[in-house]
Amino acid sequence: MTLLDAAPFDRARARRRNLAILIAVLVVLAGVSLYLYWPYYQTRRTVNHFFDALVHGNFQEAYYIWQANPKSYSMDSFMKDWGPGSAWGRIRTYSIQKITEPPGGHSTGLVVLVRINGIHTDARLWVEKKSQEMSFYQF
Repeated sequence: MTLLDAAPFDRARARRRNLAILIAVLVVLAGVSLYLYWPYYQTRRTVNHFFDALVHGNFQEAYYIWQANPKSYSMDSFMKDWGPGSAWGRIRTYSIQKITEPPGGHSTGLVVLVRINGIHTDARLWVEKKSQEMSFYQF
């Protein structure tokens, strides 16, 4: 077979090939986007669940979501930080202001800033990406 004997150009085949390439690229882009966004979605969901429990006065559930070690952070300490006698008082409203990586990146968790009861001093929380364990962000 020589160049002059080549098969004629098949438009339908070329169109199918281009469509397959486009679909593959879109699937890869969607996968990468989901991979990068998923920790933020999980963190937002965990923080919302935690604060919803506090708003409804379900402190046992909130303590469970916090995933505290009872030996180092007892329920009494939790109630001092999050109960009606805390610095924020009884939590009635909250809004997540920001979810971000800490400075320096490459960390195991995310920093969440939450405005509680409209007070302009945001609660700074740390949420582990894999376990969704919560704690106060110290920096």
